[in-house]
Amino acid sequence: MDTVLWMTSKIFWRLASPDISLLLVLSVGVCLLYFGREKLGRRLVAVATTIIILFSLFPISSMLLIPLENRFPIPEPLPEDINGVIVLGGAESPKLTQVRGQASLGDSAERLTTFVSLARRFSDAKFVYAGGQGAIGAQEYKAAFTARLFFEQMGLDPDRVMFDSQSRNTLENAENTFKLVNPQKGEKWVLITSAWHMPRSVGIFRKLGWEVIPYPVDFKTTGKLELTLRIPPKLSSTSAVSNVLYEWIGLTYYRLLGRTSELFPGPA
Repeated sequence: MDTVLWMTSKIFWRLASPDISLLLVLSVGVCLLYFGREKLGRRLVAVATTIIILFSLFPISSMLLIPLENRFPIPEPLPEDINGVIVLGGAESPKLTQVRGQASLGDSAERLTTFVSLARRFSDAKFVYAGGQGAIGAQEYKAAFTARLFFEQMGLDPDRVMFDSQSRNTLENAENTFKLVNPQKGEKWVLITSAWHMPRSVGIFRKLGWEVIPYPVDFKTTGKLELTLRIPPKLSSTSAVSNVLYEWIGLTYYRLLGRTSELFPGPA
């Protein structure tokens, strides 16, 4: 059942995400113009084009990101007696890593760099990397392989790290990590992930009865909304809106399924 839900959600979002759906609407509109349905075709082209322009000119993605990123503060200073640190995968480019032979990271590289920094700081703590392959295809490319190679390159012995390489989503990250370390009551575990991803992640861990110390990284905004036009326009903004909408929908979806402790988890 979990596999069916996972595949259904992946397929649905591939079609429903703004960047894909707008392209589909625009394509249908152009086809209708070509086949003589000019009135409807013009409307579809106009709607899609207008939305793309709005996304490109106005900070809509920032408006949606800021509440997520500001939800949890950076916990500095950290307790000196932490028991362990968990980092959620998502920073890696597994296929590029295996093809090119060197660790390739994406936009969320701060997840791994912060993890390495804490590993050097807390030599007696346990360290866990949780990340498998969240894509439907190309399951042979595992994010854990990239993480292991990156740790070696940064001088962190991978043998110090416990790896969960089977997770397909955040829920499985939490469940597999819980089974891996069997945390005891009163232990202090730090959770590293992107700031915009932290509310949903914390909600899942809490649902399992595991109160972690959130350590948000990979911020995309300053935390304050700047209501200014983007000149020149950023065409990549449509993709940015898609990413943050996915997170808000994920919060709602996980709450409806009972996977999180609350709709918008915040500091305890």
